[in-house]
Amino acid sequence: MRKAGVLLHISSLPTDFGVGSMGKDAYKFVDFLAEGGNKVWQILPVGPTSYGDSPYQALSAFAFSPYFIDLDMLVEEGLLMPEELPQRFDARKVNYEELFNTRMNVLLKTFDRREKYQAEFEKFCAEEDYWLDNYAIYSVLKKEHSYKPWVEWYDDFKYRRPASIVWVRNEFNYKIQQVKFVQFLAFKQYMALKKYANSKGIEIMGDMPIYCAYDSSDVWAEPTNFKLDENLNPTFVAGCPPDGFSPDGQLWGNPLYNWDKMREDKFSWWVNRINHSKKLFDIVRIDHFRGFEAYYAIPFGDTTARNGHWEKGPDYALFEVIKAKCKGAKIVAENLGFLTQEVNDLMDKCGYPGMKIFQFELGGGDVVPLKEKYDKNNIFYTGTHDNMTLMSYYNTLNDRDKKIIDDLCKIGFYDKPNLKIIEFAMKTNCDYCIIPLQDYLGLSDEDRMNIPSTSGCNWQYISRRRDYTPELKEFMAKVIKESKR
Repeated sequence: MRKAGVLLHISSLPTDFGVGSMGKDAYKFVDFLAEGGNKVWQILPVGPTSYGDSPYQALSAFAFSPYFIDLDMLVEEGLLMPEELPQRFDARKVNYEELFNTRMNVLLKTFDRREKYQAEFEKFCAEEDYWLDNYAIYSVLKKEHSYKPWVEWYDDFKYRRPASIVWVRNEFNYKIQQVKFVQFLAFKQYMALKKYANSKGIEIMGDMPIYCAYDSSDVWAEPTNFKLDENLNPTFVAGCPPDGFSPDGQLWGNPLYNWDKMREDKFSWWVNRINHSKKLFDIVRIDHFRGFEAYYAIPFGDTTARNGHWEKGPDYALFEVIKAKCKGAKIVAENLGFLTQEVNDLMDKCGYPGMKIFQFELGGGDVVPLKEKYDKNNIFYTGTHDNMTLMSYYNTLNDRDKKIIDDLCKIGFYDKPNLKIIEFAMKTNCDYCIIPLQDYLGLSDEDRMNIPSTSGCNWQYISRRRDYTPELKEFMAKVIKESKR
């Protein structure tokens, strides 16, 4: 079945409190998608963010960002008092520093009013114990260490010496339970939203970063899953090699997986992670899929990616286990970047859909104007969170490339470049077509979600209620219907 969808992170939903949430505007967005003929809502990783604000460098591969909890819903449920809410304002950008300094202080107040949710909360804690307890202890200890990375904590806590962890559980039990309750609220609100989306015929596509952040509860709690030395420093870190766009390559800094150890326990951590994501999302997009065939290893301490080398990944052995132990998981592979025949062979063996990005398909004029060019088992995007917005991209092109696109998109009836390109994307042969909301709106790079290898200006885009016009919904419905999606 051919399907269309929209890419918009939860943080980018309209809001009165500085960041999008899982409240009424999320439900209205679902209605808007459904009425426009869409079948998919794609979001970015939902984990709690830290320094740099990137959802791809989360404090946990399993936890949910507390920033997405809707405050008005908490008031309706009696978990917050109206006077405890922050001041409402019309935010144009997410201010993560402000959220970091204020939001948890508000959310932690709910714990003392949890009585009617106690049984449900205890059930949640039991079901999610395989990650939740470690995350809650890590969160409390991180605050007690002035938010320093865990590698800079006192040795008793850095090395998780058993007696010290027992002491933390006793000494900080109240605070640990507070953190768990906030996670309970986030998951409760999200699962209700997902249920509503599914009832409207909308699937939610989540996003899974391949790597964990070094400063995360995952690495702290299970360091043997990662390539660390006796001082728990990484031996090598992740990144990408130099290319025509980046002469120094990309230095991501994530610790690499200890695949030999993971093979020994039959990839149990990955099985837990995929099954966890399967509960949250109808479709799971795995970022940097090529890293499972071979990954780029950069010596820890290097300031560029120039001295890295390729090492073999787990290849199909991992996905053979996932297919056996994560039944029903619908996975999409982000197969962009430096690809080899071995990567393509792994994609074929797994059978997962890949991705095609319009902005990468121009290829200096090498574009075949046929919708049949693309294999059905793909998702076609005008761009992703890492790309320029479609209008900014179009405006950077020379006259020759603009003419190629204009000729390519003569199939339709729309005069605006972004709408013509969207129509072309919809009419490709790919089973799925996902369009970022910014491209539907024809926005400039001022509203771009992320510029790779930069910090301090990303992940901030917030849409506005006035963006969701009847005209936009009508265009969506028309182009989706014409494209037989």
